[in-house]
Parts: sequence; structure tokens; C-alpha cells
Amino acid sequence: MRKIGFGTGRRHPVATSAVLLAAALTVALAGCGSDAAPTAGPSGTPTVTGVPVTPTGVPATPAGESSPATAAPTGAPRTSGTGATTPRRPAPARSTGMPKPPASYDPAEDITDLSAQTPGLRLRAPVNGVRHGDVTVTIRNTGPQPVWGLTFIVEVPESMTADGGDWSGCTPLRSKRVDFPAGSKCEKGYLAPGESRVYRLGMKSPAAKDGADSLISRWLVDVWSGGKRGEIYRDLGPDDNRRIFLVYRA
Repeated sequence: MRKIGFGTGRRHPVATSAVLLAAALTVALAGCGSDAAPTAGPSGTPTVTGVPVTPTGVPATPAGESSPATAAPTGAPRTSGTGATTPRRPAPARSTGMPKPPASYDPAEDITDLSAQTPGLRLRAPVNGVRHGDVTVTIRNTGPQPVWGLTFIVEVPESMTADGGDWSGCTPLRSKRVDFPAGSKCEKGYLAPGESRVYRLGMKSPAAKDGADSLISRWLVDVWSGGKRGEIYRDLGPDDNRRIFLVYRA
């Protein structure tokens, strides 16, 4: 049989060359059956190998881990390129309490106009020997100026005591002298021009005291603009500041 040389100085039979060629073809064909390379994601989106990808092309966050976009910030606050710390914006301050009068406020010049209305003291039928009821007082600022010290007093029969309602800012309801009405002074603060407030003053009295009202008593409500030291400022129309009312018993 004729010998073919491969340039190495050694000679191989043709049959041996055919076997080697067949083996090389077999290996090449086996490589063609391996898994294909991962296909690219949506246009412009890189493919992440081994990590689930959401429909938008962004790798999904494994269960139990926080997404970097939603995780709570940690460490020091961000700094600018110069190394200076960027200050946070302060939260807006909340206004508290009632407005305060301006420095230019002069009660002698900034005269107010207040009015008071009430349907009277209405007491319900006795329950366990006690009557319960209330006086509803409506105060309105009909003047052009704000009132900075809304103040009023209420006088009722001597046997009455406070029983819930809008008694905040009021002195205890009681009589200071025998056979005189029980009274209370209420300081309610700011009232803007054109605004009104309604106060329900709850009261109670033993039914046995029915008809024991003093003959010298007048049941009334009287409102004015007052100062911090008890001043009473002039009102444009004082005729509607005081209301005398009746007591109704069911």
C-alpha cells in the first residue's frame, strides 16, 4: 500500500488518516447540539444571566430582599461633588394657638361691634330629682375689626351648677353671695370680623329648688371685647351686647 507523508518525517497509513478525520467530525457535530447562547432582551436592555427578568427587562428582586430603589437610605446624607453636605429642607412650621394682636392695635381706635343672642335657659323634666338643661349663646362680630379678647358673662339661678358643654376658659359657675345669681366669666379669645360662635353651656339644678329663684336676680348674658388686665373696650352698638332671658322648666 502506498504511504502518504504529513511533513513530519513519519508516514501513516491512509486508513489511519480517515479514522482521525471521522473523529474530528464527530466532535464538531456534538458541539452543535449544546445549548444556544442566551438571546438578547428588549432593544437596549442587557440580558442578565441566572436572574429572573421582569417584562420591562429589569432584573426581578429575589424574595426576602429589598429593591435598591425602595430600600431605606442608610449611612451619611448625600454630599455634592465639592464634599459639602446638602442640607435638607426644613418641614413647614405649624401655627399654634390663637392669633395675637398686632403691635399697632389700639382698642380706643379699633372699635369693635359685638352682639349676643340666646333663647334662654331650658331645663328638662327631673331625673332622679335633678333637672338638666343648657343655655345656648351665639356671639357675632358685626364690626370691621377683629376681636382679640372675646369675653362674656352669664348669670343664672343660684342653684345652677355647670354640667358639661363649652365651659373651657370660664370661671366656676357659682353664686358669690346668698340670694344672688350664680355667675361665670368666659374668655374665648379671637373672633374675626363677620364671624360668629355658638357656645352651649350645660347646667343642672335640684328639682327641689324650683321656684326658689331670687326676686332680685336677672338671668342674662353680656358680651364685650376685653383686655388682658380686665379692660372693657368700647363697642359701636352696645345695645345688643346684653340679653336678659327667661328660665323654662319642663
